[in-house]
Amino acid sequence: MIDQAVAAFVHFRERFDHHGLAIYRAVGTSAVRNASNRDVLLHRLYHEAGIELEVIDGEEEARLVRKSVVHSLGPTGSPPRAILDLGGGSLEVNLRYGATWRGYSLPVGTVRLLETFGLDGAIAEAEAGMVRRYTATLMHTIPRGATGNDLAAATGGNAEALAKIVGDGNPVTPSFDLAALEKALPSIVGASVEDRMEQFGVKRDRAEVLGIAALVFATVARQLGIARLVAPCVGVREAVLLELAETAREEQAKAEGAHDKALLTAARAFANRVDHDTTHGEHVRQLSRTLFHQLRDVHGVPDARGVVLEVAALLHDVGEVVNVRGHHKHSEYMIRWARIPGLDDTSREMIALLARSHRKDAPRARQLINDSPLSKDLRAQVRRLSGLLRIADALDSEHRSRVEQVVCTRMGEALVLDLVVRDGPSRDDAQLLRKSDLLAEELGLAIKITVARPVAPPVEAAGGAVVALRAPEE
Repeated sequence: MIDQAVAAFVHFRERFDHHGLAIYRAVGTSAVRNASNRDVLLHRLYHEAGIELEVIDGEEEARLVRKSVVHSLGPTGSPPRAILDLGGGSLEVNLRYGATWRGYSLPVGTVRLLETFGLDGAIAEAEAGMVRRYTATLMHTIPRGATGNDLAAATGGNAEALAKIVGDGNPVTPSFDLAALEKALPSIVGASVEDRMEQFGVKRDRAEVLGIAALVFATVARQLGIARLVAPCVGVREAVLLELAETAREEQAKAEGAHDKALLTAARAFANRVDHDTTHGEHVRQLSRTLFHQLRDVHGVPDARGVVLEVAALLHDVGEVVNVRGHHKHSEYMIRWARIPGLDDTSREMIALLARSHRKDAPRARQLINDSPLSKDLRAQVRRLSGLLRIADALDSEHRSRVEQVVCTRMGEALVLDLVVRDGPSRDDAQLLRKSDLLAEELGLAIKITVARPVAPPVEAAGGAVVALRAPEE
Protein backbone atom coordinates (compact mmCIF):
# COMPACT_ATOMS: atom_id res chain seq x y z
CA MET A 1 0.00 0.00 0.00
CA ILE A 2 2.84 2.42 0.81
CA ASP A 3 4.46 1.72 -2.57
CA GLN A 4 1.19 2.57 -4.31
CA ALA A 5 0.78 5.79 -2.30
CA VAL A 6 4.34 6.88 -3.08
CA ALA A 7 3.82 6.15 -6.79
CA ALA A 8 0.67 8.28 -6.77
CA PHE A 9 2.45 11.18 -5.09
CA VAL A 10 5.37 10.94 -7.51
CA HIS A 11 2.79 11.35 -10.28
CA PHE A 12 1.36 14.39 -8.48
CA ARG A 13 4.83 15.92 -8.27
CA GLU A 14 5.34 15.37 -12.00
CA ARG A 15 2.06 17.16 -12.73
CA PHE A 16 3.03 20.02 -10.37
CA ASP A 17 6.32 20.50 -12.18
CA HIS A 18 4.71 20.22 -15.63
CA HIS A 19 2.24 23.01 -14.87
CA GLY A 20 4.67 25.12 -12.82
CA LEU A 21 2.65 24.89 -9.62
CA ALA A 22 4.37 26.36 -6.57
CA ILE A 23 1.56 26.40 -3.98
CA TYR A 24 0.01 23.16 -2.77
CA ARG A 25 -1.31 21.54 0.38
CA ALA A 26 -1.28 17.77 0.87
CA VAL A 27 -3.26 16.54 3.89
CA GLY A 28 -3.68 13.16 5.51
CA THR A 29 -6.82 12.44 7.53
CA SER A 30 -7.94 9.66 9.86
CA ALA A 31 -6.42 6.73 7.97
CA VAL A 32 -2.95 8.29 8.10
CA ARG A 33 -3.43 9.58 11.66
CA ASN A 34 -4.03 6.08 12.95
CA ALA A 35 -1.62 4.14 10.73
CA SER A 36 1.16 2.43 12.69
CA ASN A 37 3.61 2.97 9.81
CA ARG A 38 2.68 6.56 9.02
CA ASP A 39 6.21 7.83 9.74
CA VAL A 40 7.54 5.54 7.02
CA LEU A 41 4.95 6.88 4.60
CA LEU A 42 5.70 10.53 5.42
CA HIS A 43 9.45 9.96 5.09
CA ARG A 44 9.17 8.29 1.70
CA LEU A 45 6.73 10.87 0.34
CA TYR A 46 9.06 13.70 1.30
CA HIS A 47 12.26 12.14 -0.03
CA GLU A 48 10.93 10.28 -3.09
CA ALA A 49 8.11 12.55 -4.24
CA GLY A 50 9.28 15.86 -2.78
CA ILE A 51 5.88 16.42 -1.17
CA GLU A 52 5.38 17.12 2.51
CA LEU A 53 2.18 15.45 3.69
CA GLU A 54 0.48 17.27 6.56
CA VAL A 55 -1.35 14.94 8.94
CA ILE A 56 -4.28 16.99 10.23
CA ASP A 57 -6.15 16.28 13.43
CA GLY A 58 -9.87 15.69 13.69
CA GLU A 59 -10.62 19.28 14.59
CA GLU A 60 -8.90 20.60 11.45
CA GLU A 61 -10.62 17.97 9.33
CA ALA A 62 -13.99 19.04 10.73
CA ARG A 63 -13.17 22.70 10.04
CA LEU A 64 -12.28 21.98 6.42
CA VAL A 65 -15.46 19.99 5.86
CA ARG A 66 -17.50 22.79 7.42
CA LYS A 67 -15.85 25.36 5.15
CA SER A 68 -16.60 23.40 1.98
CA VAL A 69 -20.21 22.68 2.97
CA VAL A 70 -21.03 26.27 3.96
CA HIS A 71 -19.46 27.53 0.73
CA SER A 72 -21.34 24.94 -1.33
CA LEU A 73 -24.76 25.73 0.17
CA GLY A 74 -24.20 29.46 -0.37
CA PRO A 75 -24.68 32.50 1.85
CA THR A 76 -28.39 33.04 1.19
CA GLY A 77 -29.93 29.83 2.52
CA SER A 78 -30.34 28.82 6.16
CA PRO A 79 -27.24 26.91 7.25
CA PRO A 80 -27.73 23.34 8.49
CA ARG A 81 -27.74 22.56 12.18
CA ALA A 82 -25.12 19.86 11.76
CA ILE A 83 -22.52 18.66 9.27
CA LEU A 84 -21.69 14.95 9.29
CA ASP A 85 -18.59 13.78 7.43
CA LEU A 86 -18.32 10.00 7.50
CA GLY A 87 -15.06 8.49 6.28
CA GLY A 88 -13.32 5.19 6.60
CA GLY A 89 -11.56 6.02 9.87
CA SER A 90 -13.73 8.58 11.65
CA LEU A 91 -16.92 10.61 11.79
CA GLU A 92 -16.42 14.38 11.91
CA VAL A 93 -19.40 16.14 13.48
CA ASN A 94 -19.84 19.91 13.19
CA LEU A 95 -22.62 21.41 15.30
CA ARG A 96 -23.89 24.97 15.02
CA TYR A 97 -24.43 26.93 18.22
CA GLY A 98 -25.99 30.19 17.10
CA ALA A 99 -23.44 31.96 14.90
CA THR A 100 -20.55 29.68 15.85
CA TRP A 101 -19.60 26.11 15.01
CA ARG A 102 -17.86 23.44 17.05
CA GLY A 103 -16.26 20.36 15.58
CA TYR A 104 -15.89 16.88 17.06
CA SER A 105 -14.08 13.80 15.74
CA LEU A 106 -15.40 10.35 16.67
CA PRO A 107 -13.76 6.96 15.87
CA VAL A 108 -16.83 5.77 13.98
CA GLY A 109 -15.39 5.30 10.50
CA THR A 110 -16.94 2.68 8.26
CA VAL A 111 -13.75 0.70 7.65
CA ARG A 112 -12.82 0.94 11.32
CA LEU A 113 -16.20 -0.55 12.35
CA LEU A 114 -16.04 -3.19 9.64
CA GLU A 115 -12.65 -4.40 10.86
CA THR A 116 -13.36 -3.96 14.58
CA PHE A 117 -16.65 -5.87 14.59
CA GLY A 118 -15.96 -8.18 11.64
CA LEU A 119 -18.98 -6.99 9.68
CA ASP A 120 -18.31 -8.72 6.37
CA GLY A 121 -21.31 -8.89 4.06
CA ALA A 122 -24.91 -8.87 5.28
CA ILE A 123 -25.33 -7.42 8.76
CA ALA A 124 -27.51 -9.40 11.17
CA GLU A 125 -29.94 -7.77 13.61
CA ALA A 126 -27.62 -8.30 16.58
CA GLU A 127 -24.69 -6.82 14.68
CA ALA A 128 -26.78 -3.83 13.57
CA GLY A 129 -27.78 -3.23 17.19
CA MET A 130 -24.10 -3.33 18.19
CA VAL A 131 -23.25 -0.63 15.63
CA ARG A 132 -26.17 1.53 16.75
CA ARG A 133 -25.30 1.25 20.45
CA TYR A 134 -21.61 1.96 19.84
CA THR A 135 -22.38 5.02 17.70
CA ALA A 136 -24.95 6.38 20.16
CA THR A 137 -22.54 5.93 23.07
CA LEU A 138 -19.89 8.02 21.34
CA MET A 139 -22.48 10.63 20.35
CA HIS A 140 -23.32 11.08 24.04
CA THR A 141 -19.81 12.56 24.52
CA ILE A 142 -20.83 15.54 22.35
CA PRO A 143 -22.57 18.45 24.15
CA ARG A 144 -26.13 19.02 22.97
CA GLY A 145 -27.78 22.38 22.51
CA ALA A 146 -27.06 22.92 18.80
CA THR A 147 -29.44 25.47 17.30
CA GLY A 148 -31.19 25.87 13.98
CA ASN A 149 -33.38 23.82 11.68
CA ASP A 150 -33.73 20.04 11.53
CA LEU A 151 -31.42 19.79 8.51
CA ALA A 152 -27.94 18.27 8.42
CA ALA A 153 -25.38 18.11 5.65
CA ALA A 154 -23.89 14.66 5.10
CA THR A 155 -20.59 14.41 3.23
CA GLY A 156 -18.43 11.59 1.93
CA GLY A 157 -18.88 8.90 -0.70
CA ASN A 158 -21.32 6.91 1.43
CA ALA A 159 -23.59 9.92 1.96
CA GLU A 160 -23.66 10.55 -1.78
CA ALA A 161 -24.44 6.89 -2.49
CA LEU A 162 -27.29 6.82 0.04
CA ALA A 163 -28.71 10.07 -1.39
CA LYS A 164 -28.93 8.37 -4.79
CA ILE A 165 -30.59 5.30 -3.31
CA VAL A 166 -33.22 6.90 -1.03
CA GLY A 167 -33.01 10.57 -2.04
CA ASP A 168 -35.17 13.07 -3.87
CA GLY A 169 -33.38 12.75 -7.21
CA ASN A 170 -31.95 16.29 -7.22
CA PRO A 171 -28.88 15.99 -9.48
CA VAL A 172 -27.16 19.10 -8.07
CA THR A 173 -27.64 18.83 -4.31
CA PRO A 174 -29.38 15.53 -3.51
CA SER A 175 -31.05 15.07 -0.14
CA PHE A 176 -32.98 12.40 1.72
CA ASP A 177 -35.29 12.14 4.71
CA LEU A 178 -34.38 10.16 7.79
CA ALA A 179 -37.71 8.36 7.43
CA ALA A 180 -36.82 7.23 3.90
CA LEU A 181 -33.39 6.02 5.06
CA GLU A 182 -34.84 4.08 7.99
CA LYS A 183 -37.45 2.53 5.73
CA ALA A 184 -34.72 1.28 3.39
CA LEU A 185 -32.39 0.10 6.18
CA PRO A 186 -33.47 -3.58 6.13
CA SER A 187 -32.81 -3.93 2.40
CA ILE A 188 -29.44 -2.12 2.62
CA VAL A 189 -28.14 -3.67 5.83
CA GLY A 190 -29.41 -7.19 5.20
CA ALA A 191 -28.07 -7.49 1.64
CA SER A 192 -24.81 -9.19 0.77
CA VAL A 193 -21.99 -7.26 -0.84
CA GLU A 194 -22.83 -8.74 -4.26
CA ASP A 195 -26.53 -7.90 -3.84
CA ARG A 196 -25.69 -4.28 -2.93
CA MET A 197 -23.47 -3.98 -5.98
CA GLU A 198 -26.21 -5.29 -8.27
CA GLN A 199 -29.18 -3.59 -6.62
CA PHE A 200 -27.67 -0.15 -6.00
CA GLY A 201 -25.09 0.04 -8.80
CA VAL A 202 -22.08 0.66 -6.55
CA LYS A 203 -18.54 -0.70 -6.66
CA ARG A 204 -17.35 -3.42 -4.29
CA ASP A 205 -15.44 -1.15 -1.90
CA ARG A 206 -18.55 1.01 -1.49
CA ALA A 207 -20.87 -1.99 -1.18
CA GLU A 208 -18.72 -3.44 1.61
CA VAL A 209 -19.32 -0.47 3.93
CA LEU A 210 -22.68 0.87 2.69
CA GLY A 211 -24.69 -1.00 5.34
CA ILE A 212 -22.50 0.33 8.17
CA ALA A 213 -22.73 3.86 6.77
CA ALA A 214 -26.52 3.67 6.62
CA LEU A 215 -26.67 2.57 10.27
CA VAL A 216 -24.30 5.33 11.41
CA PHE A 217 -26.15 8.11 9.57
CA ALA A 218 -29.54 6.90 10.81
CA THR A 219 -28.33 6.63 14.40
CA VAL A 220 -26.58 10.01 14.44
CA ALA A 221 -29.53 11.79 12.81
CA ARG A 222 -31.97 10.39 15.34
CA GLN A 223 -29.65 11.23 18.24
CA LEU A 224 -29.46 14.85 17.04
CA GLY A 225 -33.12 15.17 16.11
CA ILE A 226 -32.34 15.61 12.42
CA ALA A 227 -35.20 14.88 10.01
CA ARG A 228 -33.49 15.56 6.67
CA LEU A 229 -29.98 15.22 5.29
CA VAL A 230 -28.56 17.00 2.26
CA ALA A 231 -25.50 15.69 0.39
CA PRO A 232 -23.65 18.68 -1.13
CA CYS A 233 -21.01 16.36 -2.64
CA VAL A 234 -18.06 18.27 -1.16
CA GLY A 235 -15.49 17.55 1.53
CA VAL A 236 -11.94 18.14 2.68
CA ARG A 237 -10.63 18.30 -0.89
CA GLU A 238 -12.90 21.18 -1.91
CA ALA A 239 -12.03 23.15 1.24
CA VAL A 240 -8.31 22.72 0.59
CA LEU A 241 -8.82 23.97 -2.97
CA LEU A 242 -10.83 26.95 -1.72
CA GLU A 243 -8.11 27.95 0.72
CA LEU A 244 -5.38 27.47 -1.88
CA ALA A 245 -7.31 29.79 -4.19
CA GLU A 246 -7.67 32.34 -1.39
CA THR A 247 -3.94 32.11 -0.67
CA ALA A 248 -3.12 32.50 -4.35
CA ARG A 249 -5.29 35.61 -4.59
CA GLU A 250 -3.60 37.12 -1.54
CA GLU A 251 -0.15 36.34 -2.94
CA GLN A 252 -1.13 37.77 -6.32
CA ALA A 253 -2.46 40.96 -4.71
CA LYS A 254 0.77 41.33 -2.73
CA ALA A 255 2.84 40.72 -5.84
CA GLU A 256 0.82 43.20 -7.88
CA GLY A 257 1.10 45.81 -5.13
CA ALA A 258 4.86 45.29 -4.92
CA HIS A 259 5.14 45.43 -8.72
CA ASP A 260 3.16 48.66 -8.89
CA LYS A 261 5.34 50.31 -6.25
CA ALA A 262 8.52 49.12 -7.97
CA LEU A 263 7.29 50.40 -11.33
CA LEU A 264 6.49 53.84 -9.94
CA THR A 265 9.89 53.94 -8.24
CA ALA A 266 11.55 53.04 -11.55
CA ALA A 267 9.58 55.80 -13.33
CA ARG A 268 10.66 58.35 -10.75
CA ALA A 269 14.28 57.21 -11.13
CA PHE A 270 14.03 57.72 -14.89
CA ALA A 271 12.62 61.24 -14.38
CA ASN A 272 15.50 62.04 -12.02
CA ARG A 273 18.07 60.74 -14.54
CA VAL A 274 16.83 63.20 -17.18
CA ASP A 275 16.52 66.00 -14.59
CA HIS A 276 12.71 66.30 -14.84
CA ASP A 277 10.87 67.92 -11.90
CA THR A 278 7.95 65.62 -11.05
CA THR A 279 6.16 67.94 -8.61
CA HIS A 280 3.32 68.57 -11.05
CA GLY A 281 3.42 64.95 -12.23
CA GLU A 282 3.03 63.62 -8.68
CA HIS A 283 -0.03 65.79 -8.08
CA VAL A 284 -1.57 64.74 -11.40
CA ARG A 285 -0.80 61.13 -10.46
CA GLN A 286 -2.71 61.48 -7.20
CA LEU A 287 -5.66 63.14 -8.95
CA SER A 288 -5.63 60.48 -11.67
CA ARG A 289 -5.56 57.70 -9.08
CA THR A 290 -8.55 59.24 -7.29
CA LEU A 291 -10.54 59.56 -10.52
CA PHE A 292 -9.64 56.02 -11.60
CA HIS A 293 -10.72 54.35 -8.37
CA GLN A 294 -13.85 56.41 -7.68
CA LEU A 295 -15.11 55.94 -11.25
CA ARG A 296 -14.08 52.30 -11.72
CA ASP A 297 -17.70 51.17 -12.17
CA VAL A 298 -18.23 53.86 -14.82
CA HIS A 299 -15.07 53.61 -16.95
CA GLY A 300 -14.83 49.80 -16.70
CA VAL A 301 -11.04 49.66 -17.16
CA PRO A 302 -9.46 46.70 -15.26
CA ASP A 303 -7.90 47.59 -11.92
CA ALA A 304 -4.52 46.31 -13.11
CA ARG A 305 -4.33 49.26 -15.52
CA GLY A 306 -4.38 51.75 -12.69
CA VAL A 307 -0.59 51.72 -12.45
CA VAL A 308 -0.37 52.45 -16.20
CA LEU A 309 -2.36 55.62 -15.63
CA GLU A 310 -0.24 56.60 -12.63
CA VAL A 311 3.07 56.16 -14.49
CA ALA A 312 1.69 58.12 -17.44
CA ALA A 313 0.59 60.92 -15.09
CA LEU A 314 4.02 60.97 -13.49
CA LEU A 315 5.85 61.20 -16.84
CA HIS A 316 3.38 62.96 -19.14
CA ASP A 317 5.48 66.17 -19.14
CA VAL A 318 8.93 64.56 -19.12
CA GLY A 319 9.47 65.79 -22.69
CA GLU A 320 9.80 69.34 -21.36
CA VAL A 321 13.47 68.62 -20.68
CA VAL A 322 13.89 68.57 -24.48
CA ASN A 323 11.54 71.41 -25.42
CA VAL A 324 8.43 72.81 -23.77
CA ARG A 325 6.86 73.42 -27.19
CA GLY A 326 5.45 70.11 -28.37
CA HIS A 327 6.65 68.39 -25.20
CA HIS A 328 3.91 65.73 -25.47
CA LYS A 329 5.64 64.38 -28.60
CA HIS A 330 9.01 64.34 -26.86
CA SER A 331 7.41 62.63 -23.84
CA GLU A 332 6.05 59.89 -26.08
CA TYR A 333 9.45 59.31 -27.68
CA MET A 334 11.36 59.31 -24.39
CA ILE A 335 8.95 56.84 -22.76
CA ARG A 336 9.19 54.47 -25.72
CA TRP A 337 12.98 54.33 -25.40
CA ALA A 338 13.43 54.78 -21.65
CA ARG A 339 15.04 52.24 -19.34
CA ILE A 340 12.18 51.65 -16.88
CA PRO A 341 12.57 48.22 -15.22
CA GLY A 342 9.33 46.24 -14.88
CA LEU A 343 7.59 47.94 -17.81
CA ASP A 344 6.34 45.40 -20.35
CA ASP A 345 5.81 46.24 -24.02
CA THR A 346 2.02 46.61 -23.81
CA SER A 347 2.16 48.94 -20.80
CA ARG A 348 4.96 50.94 -22.41
CA GLU A 349 2.86 51.48 -25.55
CA MET A 350 -0.17 52.51 -23.48
CA ILE A 351 1.84 54.96 -21.35
CA ALA A 352 3.50 56.50 -24.41
CA LEU A 353 0.08 57.03 -26.02
CA LEU A 354 -1.29 58.56 -22.84
CA ALA A 355 1.60 61.03 -22.71
CA ARG A 356 1.11 61.90 -26.39
CA SER A 357 -2.66 62.37 -26.14
CA HIS A 358 -2.82 64.45 -22.96
CA ARG A 359 -2.80 67.65 -25.07
CA LYS A 360 -4.73 68.93 -28.11
CA ASP A 361 -8.46 68.36 -28.71
CA ALA A 362 -10.44 65.15 -28.26
CA PRO A 363 -10.68 64.19 -31.98
CA ARG A 364 -6.90 64.40 -32.40
CA ALA A 365 -6.28 62.40 -29.19
CA ARG A 366 -8.75 59.74 -30.32
CA GLN A 367 -7.15 59.49 -33.75
CA LEU A 368 -3.67 59.02 -32.28
CA ILE A 369 -4.92 56.21 -30.05
CA ASN A 370 -7.00 54.51 -32.75
CA ASP A 371 -4.01 54.48 -35.12
CA SER A 372 -1.89 52.55 -32.60
CA PRO A 373 -1.05 48.84 -33.06
CA LEU A 374 -2.85 47.91 -29.85
CA SER A 375 -5.87 45.61 -29.93
CA LYS A 376 -9.37 47.07 -30.12
CA ASP A 377 -10.02 46.39 -26.43
CA LEU A 378 -6.73 48.00 -25.33
CA ARG A 379 -7.36 51.05 -27.53
CA ALA A 380 -10.71 51.51 -25.79
CA GLN A 381 -8.96 51.30 -22.42
CA VAL A 382 -6.36 53.88 -23.47
CA ARG A 383 -9.06 56.30 -24.65
CA ARG A 384 -10.74 56.17 -21.23
CA LEU A 385 -7.47 56.39 -19.36
CA SER A 386 -6.51 59.35 -21.52
CA GLY A 387 -9.82 61.00 -20.65
CA LEU A 388 -9.01 60.63 -16.95
CA LEU A 389 -5.44 61.89 -17.38
CA ARG A 390 -6.58 64.91 -19.40
CA ILE A 391 -9.01 65.92 -16.62
CA ALA A 392 -6.41 65.38 -13.88
CA ASP A 393 -3.87 67.46 -15.82
CA ALA A 394 -6.39 70.27 -16.32
CA LEU A 395 -7.19 70.29 -12.59
CA ASP A 396 -3.55 71.24 -11.99
CA SER A 397 -3.02 73.33 -15.10
CA GLU A 398 -1.30 76.10 -13.11
CA HIS A 399 1.08 73.61 -11.45
CA ARG A 400 0.11 74.96 -8.01
CA SER A 401 -1.44 71.77 -6.53
CA ARG A 402 -4.51 73.91 -5.91
CA VAL A 403 -7.04 71.04 -5.90
CA GLU A 404 -6.77 69.19 -2.59
CA GLN A 405 -9.66 66.74 -2.92
CA VAL A 406 -11.94 65.31 -5.60
CA VAL A 407 -15.26 63.61 -4.83
CA CYS A 408 -16.87 61.87 -7.82
CA THR A 409 -20.61 61.22 -8.05
CA ARG A 410 -22.84 60.09 -10.87
CA MET A 411 -26.01 62.17 -10.99
CA GLY A 412 -28.30 60.74 -13.67
CA GLU A 413 -26.59 61.28 -17.01
CA ALA A 414 -23.79 63.42 -15.60
CA LEU A 415 -20.61 62.96 -13.59
CA VAL A 416 -20.16 65.61 -10.92
CA LEU A 417 -16.68 66.33 -9.58
CA ASP A 418 -16.88 68.14 -6.24
CA LEU A 419 -13.53 69.89 -5.82
CA VAL A 420 -11.97 71.16 -2.63
CA VAL A 421 -9.46 73.87 -3.56
CA ARG A 422 -6.95 75.49 -1.31
CA ASP A 423 -7.81 79.11 -2.20
CA GLY A 424 -11.55 78.80 -2.75
CA PRO A 425 -13.64 79.29 -5.92
CA SER A 426 -12.54 81.68 -8.65
CA ARG A 427 -13.98 83.09 -11.87
CA ASP A 428 -11.69 80.87 -13.95
CA ASP A 429 -12.83 77.56 -12.50
CA ALA A 430 -14.67 76.64 -15.70
CA GLN A 431 -11.22 76.14 -17.24
CA LEU A 432 -10.66 73.17 -14.94
CA LEU A 433 -12.88 71.08 -17.25
CA ARG A 434 -11.52 72.32 -20.57
CA LYS A 435 -10.06 68.88 -21.34
CA SER A 436 -13.04 66.78 -20.18
CA ASP A 437 -14.29 66.31 -23.75
CA LEU A 438 -12.67 62.94 -24.45
CA LEU A 439 -13.94 61.23 -21.29
CA ALA A 440 -17.40 62.73 -21.70
CA GLU A 441 -17.64 61.37 -25.24
CA GLU A 442 -16.27 57.96 -24.27
CA LEU A 443 -18.71 57.53 -21.39
CA GLY A 444 -21.65 59.34 -22.96
CA LEU A 445 -22.03 61.45 -19.84
CA ALA A 446 -21.84 65.18 -19.16
CA ILE A 447 -19.11 66.22 -16.74
CA LYS A 448 -19.69 69.02 -14.24
CA ILE A 449 -17.82 70.46 -11.26
CA THR A 450 -18.53 72.24 -8.03
CA VAL A 451 -15.77 74.15 -6.22
CA ALA A 452 -15.51 74.94 -2.51
CA ARG A 453 -12.98 75.89 0.12
CA PRO A 454 -11.66 73.29 2.57
CA VAL A 455 -13.87 72.65 5.60
CA ALA A 456 -12.10 73.16 8.91
CA PRO A 457 -12.01 70.06 11.16
CA PRO A 458 -14.64 69.87 13.91
CA VAL A 459 -13.83 71.65 17.18
CA GLU A 460 -15.37 70.98 20.54
CA ALA A 461 -17.42 73.89 21.84
CA ALA A 462 -18.42 74.65 25.42
CA GLY A 463 -20.66 71.99 26.90
CA GLY A 464 -19.16 69.26 24.77
CA ALA A 465 -20.99 70.09 21.53
CA VAL A 466 -19.08 69.46 18.30
CA VAL A 467 -19.28 72.17 15.65
CA ALA A 468 -17.69 72.57 12.21
CA LEU A 469 -16.37 75.88 10.98
CA ARG A 470 -16.36 76.76 7.26
CA ALA A 471 -14.19 79.49 5.84
CA PRO A 472 -16.33 82.31 4.40
CA GLU A 473 -17.01 82.09 0.65
CA GLU A 474 -15.77 84.82 -1.62
